[in-house]
Amino acid sequence: MISKLPIFKFANVCATLVLSMGFALGTPAKAQSPVGVAAVVNDDPISIIDLVERIKLVAVSSNIQMTPEKSNEIAPQILQQLINETLQMQEAERRGIEVTDADIARGKSMIEQNAGLPDGKLDAFLEQRRIAPGTIENQIRPQVAWQKLLGSMRSQIEISDAEIDDNLERIISNQGKPRNRVQEIFLPVDNPQDSTRVYQTAQEILDALNQGADFSALARQFSASASAATGGDLGWLYAGELSGDLQQVVNQLEPGKVSAPVQTIRGYYIIKLLDRRVGDEGAVTDVRLDLYQLFVPLSADMPKDQIDAKLAVLRNTRETADSCQTLANVAVDLGSDLSGEMKGISPSELSGPVAQAITNLKPGQPSNIVQVDGGALLVMICNKTEESNLPDRRDIENRLMMERLDILARRKLRELRRQAFIDIRM
Repeated sequence: MISKLPIFKFANVCATLVLSMGFALGTPAKAQSPVGVAAVVNDDPISIIDLVERIKLVAVSSNIQMTPEKSNEIAPQILQQLINETLQMQEAERRGIEVTDADIARGKSMIEQNAGLPDGKLDAFLEQRRIAPGTIENQIRPQVAWQKLLGSMRSQIEISDAEIDDNLERIISNQGKPRNRVQEIFLPVDNPQDSTRVYQTAQEILDALNQGADFSALARQFSASASAATGGDLGWLYAGELSGDLQQVVNQLEPGKVSAPVQTIRGYYIIKLLDRRVGDEGAVTDVRLDLYQLFVPLSADMPKDQIDAKLAVLRNTRETADSCQTLANVAVDLGSDLSGEMKGISPSELSGPVAQAITNLKPGQPSNIVQVDGGALLVMICNKTEESNLPDRRDIENRLMMERLDILARRKLRELRRQAFIDIRM
């Protein structure tokens, strides 16, 4: 059973809450009385505050400039995501699957790496942006539980040697042909009646991307594909490794461009072409960087002399620094908590300004000063490694396994939704 009040009431409630919690204005939220329940899933409530905090988290992680109008647009999709996560946790608990503190810590560490944050700085980053404590853990917990549940399903899937051989032959036959580095966001349509709603969600995501939102972050938040865990990154693909409709879209894209929503029999895709290369020498190389960032916090209400002094430190450091240790020493002197080293980062995982700043940098050479949300920073490459990433038989088997698990996961979630009591109260 599913109940829903008119959409205009949902929008009005969200807008009122966002403003009352200080989200749109960027002011601290004041103490409030309980504001109600957004939905009930098999007796487990999802509060309106849960919904608003998740919207804030999506905005921060995806670099969306949130307004009450924008929050109204994405709120229905976020609520559906919270409903799915509740169902996933309930099923995991029913099967005796536990999520440990170590699991949560690993999840936070992965987010830090993907976001280019120093180790252990995620909580401080979110606190500075007034995200309520526990919000990120509430997102990580069902993700980990669901992955553990899917792991228990691996025994139901068999990948034959013939399938692996076919994939290897296709890769070998495509040597020397163009390869595309592709990202995806996938929104499934499990019921034909939902197609219009899912398309509207895809269009809202595309609008956010066109306004500067981060593709990887939105993929992690919204994509129903297994690639969501890597920010939608499918890696380097030869022509023919994607379905015909998607391959045609990729062929028409220029590197760095994003497609309009692409309708398939399974749902809607948004595709980004990261890069295109011909031949194998460049295309089979996986680049990983160890970086150090020296960050100084700045704010609009800070006196001009303080801003000038902090920027002067960065300028002087840029002129004299010749190693990551030098930057680390300056960070200690400044007491800069958000400075630190990031290991094993792919250039594609970095935000646009930082990625541009390190282009053509040599190890030990400081970048130009980069203006970022909440401050400014210098970046230095401490170490750079390049490794071949041509797939072997195990790589191919794992990819095929993930594709099958992806199908099983969507099928299982549809089953859970059909059997659940879901009462949407907004």
